[in-house]
Amino acid sequence: MKKVPQRSIKLSSLILLFIFIFCSLTYADNMLKVAVLPFQINSSENLDYLKKGILDMLTSRISVEGKVVVLENKLVSDVLSQINESPTTEEAIRKIGTQLGVDFIISGSLTKIGDSVSIDAKMFDLKEKKSVTSLFATSKGMDNVIPEVSEFALKANSRITGKPYSVYSSPHPPPLPTASEEASAFMSEFLVPKKGKGPSSDTGSEFVMSGDPLGLKKGFWKSQRLDFGIKGIAVGDVDGDGKKETVVIDKNSIYIYRYSEDRLALIKKIKGKKSDNYLSLDVADINKNGISEIFVTNLVDTRLDSFVIEFQKGDFVKIETGINYFFKVIETSKNGSMLLSQKAGLDGIFYGSVTQLVWKDNKYMEEKNIPLPKGAIVYGFNLIDVDKDGKEEIVLIDNYDNLKVFSNSGELMWKSDEIYGGTKNFLTKYPAGTKPVDSLEGLETRLYLQNRILLQNRKGENAVVVAKNIPGAGKLFERTRMYKNSEIYSFTWDGLGLSEDWRTKKIPGYVADFQIKDINNDGKDRLVVGIIQTSSDALFGSDKSYILVYELMN
Repeated sequence: MKKVPQRSIKLSSLILLFIFIFCSLTYADNMLKVAVLPFQINSSENLDYLKKGILDMLTSRISVEGKVVVLENKLVSDVLSQINESPTTEEAIRKIGTQLGVDFIISGSLTKIGDSVSIDAKMFDLKEKKSVTSLFATSKGMDNVIPEVSEFALKANSRITGKPYSVYSSPHPPPLPTASEEASAFMSEFLVPKKGKGPSSDTGSEFVMSGDPLGLKKGFWKSQRLDFGIKGIAVGDVDGDGKKETVVIDKNSIYIYRYSEDRLALIKKIKGKKSDNYLSLDVADINKNGISEIFVTNLVDTRLDSFVIEFQKGDFVKIETGINYFFKVIETSKNGSMLLSQKAGLDGIFYGSVTQLVWKDNKYMEEKNIPLPKGAIVYGFNLIDVDKDGKEEIVLIDNYDNLKVFSNSGELMWKSDEIYGGTKNFLTKYPAGTKPVDSLEGLETRLYLQNRILLQNRKGENAVVVAKNIPGAGKLFERTRMYKNSEIYSFTWDGLGLSEDWRTKKIPGYVADFQIKDINNDGKDRLVVGIIQTSSDALFGSDKSYILVYELMN
């Protein structure tokens, strides 16, 4: 055998060593680095276990083998030990991130005062020099803290890797991060989904109250947080692609979303004027051209300036403007979708009869009046054949939040003992001869606009579905309504009146609007609920919202 020269062996070894070092350096350079600063805990209690639990969870959820690495806590602690005080400003946090040589840095705090807990966190992109992911949530007790942190971590991971995240809990959740015994016990309690059928939320809550005779123990899907207060929500094919979109309004903007990969992807925002006050939103194909129109009731001071939007030539355009109508679309048991309207008087308040609008001669025209009980307006009612006698009854929620059923001749058939509905959406009426100025605020009268009443056809029964917003401490003030929790109810006629079939468990927050529609285009209608998240600073800060989607049984 020919002997290999020693010099060749050394040269080959040097080449292999060079390749190994080069590849290792290249591999390291391609890794995205993240630093997580210890969360600042503001509490009279010792919550060190929670600080460690949050750190371990973020590390576990954000790390991706070979792609994303979270710096060891010791490296972060060494840098922080050289600073006299905890970094609180964005500038100070970014400076630490630069010292650590990371691409992203996360900072946050948790405050607990009595039973009230709030958590605030942000992730900064050091290259783009901006906050790219944020979390602010409040709750009573500790129940929602860990689920909120978990979702924040998933969002952060999605932003770093560019991959979408799911808010559905997996039936086999990832292993809990290693932490102190107390922290692990705490996280196990709130992260492991409870047993139940169907997909579950972060907390694994079941859909309906126990003892439900129809077995509607389904889970729900929760959207990402929306940084505005929802005033209306509607679902329909608004761009003519054969798939339904989710349309949402706040005070003066329209947001059009498409459900994609377990998220709501914003495809269009249509911003209105500062003076606009959007009161209601509906979507329906009234002109029968295959594309649903978007109907927005808009009030400017005491003047109605409603409008209709339709998708034409690749964009959303206003096809009707300056309309003196309050709009409402109802889904009836006999006639399907009906576009209803009611005019406004000189004071901006409801005037005249409720009428059905139809598309005729290239415009919306009044076709017929809808006979309603005295005092009823275009909002807060539906036409449903509850007793299956072939005639539609009038189901409505009155100004005192009572649910009522009237015959089509106007006779009261049933009235609830409990209250339902409840709304923060209102019109303002001023005394005759005055103007809406701040000095007259004490003289104003508020007319509250009740939410929808929905129809669900289930096994041949026409079910009535209503929302119930639950006041935090009763109706303390007529001018300031605060709702802490909410529920959705379903009723069917039992021969004597409306009998409860099911209800959701209490939902934290206020139901601004809801629909029963096929939101994700799989052919199944679901309960779609727009929630405004209640918080301790709701009176002084901006509203935050999210959308819940419940699976229903037919």
